[in-house]
Amino acid sequence: MKIKHLIIGLFATLSLQSAIAQDYPTDYLSPEFHAGRRAAFKEKMSDKGVGIFFASQTRQRSNDTEFQYAQNKNFYYLTGLEEPNAVLLLFKQPVTLLGKTGTEFIFVQNRDPFKELWTGKILGTEGFKAKSKMENVFINDQFTSSAISLAGVDSVYTLYRTEGIFAKYQVKPDPLTRMASLVDSLVISNAKPLASRSTLNTLRNLRGIKLPEEIALIQKAASISVLGHNDVMRAVKPGMKEYQAQAIMEYHFKKEGSEYPGYNSINGAAENACVLHYITNLKTIKEGDLLLSDCAAEYHGYSADVTRTVPANGKFSEAQKALYEIVLAAQDAGIAACKAGAPFSDIDAASRAVVNAGLIKLGIVANEKEARTYFPHGTSHHLGLDVHDLGPRVLAAGVVVTVEPGIYIPAGSKCDKKWWNIGIRIEDDILITEKGNVNLSQGSPRSVAEIEKMAAQKSIF
Repeated sequence: MKIKHLIIGLFATLSLQSAIAQDYPTDYLSPEFHAGRRAAFKEKMSDKGVGIFFASQTRQRSNDTEFQYAQNKNFYYLTGLEEPNAVLLLFKQPVTLLGKTGTEFIFVQNRDPFKELWTGKILGTEGFKAKSKMENVFINDQFTSSAISLAGVDSVYTLYRTEGIFAKYQVKPDPLTRMASLVDSLVISNAKPLASRSTLNTLRNLRGIKLPEEIALIQKAASISVLGHNDVMRAVKPGMKEYQAQAIMEYHFKKEGSEYPGYNSINGAAENACVLHYITNLKTIKEGDLLLSDCAAEYHGYSADVTRTVPANGKFSEAQKALYEIVLAAQDAGIAACKAGAPFSDIDAASRAVVNAGLIKLGIVANEKEARTYFPHGTSHHLGLDVHDLGPRVLAAGVVVTVEPGIYIPAGSKCDKKWWNIGIRIEDDILITEKGNVNLSQGSPRSVAEIEKMAAQKSIF
């Protein structure tokens, strides 16, 4: 009888644990991923070098409220920790700190029942050990001048002086500033060189080539973004506010598990579409306007970056269509240039050539120099943990980039008035492979006919 009850109890416990596990997402990057990234970084260090990486600081929004915390992307890449007030030390060769020998040491914030009552659980040393499988985990109070020495170090691989983590006029210095100040004083007193350029180059090459698990997260972010863009195509109409288009977009992001938008959502109609990073989103969308929506989801730290330009009334005018077709052809040319082994600059060159020729043919400009007035930004950037991510200057398998040509003709431009207040950008997220490229955001229509067809469908709103 006792054995029967024990078995029933065991199954009940396992069922409860399974149910709890299903309550939260399970597709985060694994501890093995972050351990592999640390190992790859250490491989690029000198034998007597130390890598020092800090978490992001918290930022006050107003009075006693803070902005939602966002982790330093390099720190997250190497640790997976999403809490503040932490520092990671990496060594090429084993050293001993605080009685522990190894090549990896992390100092995290201590658990605090009062703080946890207000803002949620803090991992502490044991929680982070279980999460990360790292062995040498200490409380950040233990990060002191007596515990940390740079005496035997020949190079310090770090970016802390460019990350804004020092606060000169603080009422109460926070743990992060204290630890960063300690590192800075040790660097200065021991006259140790900062290998900042080498650090950045290593991270650029590592983060620029996405591993399969990273690509899966970017694909998820892109797929969520596509849902939002497609429903805005269906829902947009004259009389709608720009912020209502934003709300539809971001509803889909949150509904599908995106923690945040990847960046401030851009929803600009008519003249506002000619402002590259317009985020006010207050204008009433009118009959005949184009709405440029540059919005994307972030999923488990990885962001998509997608832009579509759609007519408010569901039909492009002749002038709008003429410019749109140029931008679409330019994007197709840029995507075709996304090849392993090609210079990153080839993407911009291919797209810009099409825009230049198109604007000259329409009589909007006389030459390529004038064309840059209406296409003033680059065509591509790397994509990943940052929207404008680190990445190599030569394309390779595993690189993810955007392709986003545009034409923007504000009122008062030196061309026929029929082109004024037309702003168009089309942007997709492109994965480079050995066999070509893959459009991760291809589920959202790009052509005039496809957009007009989707605009005729009903939105859920």
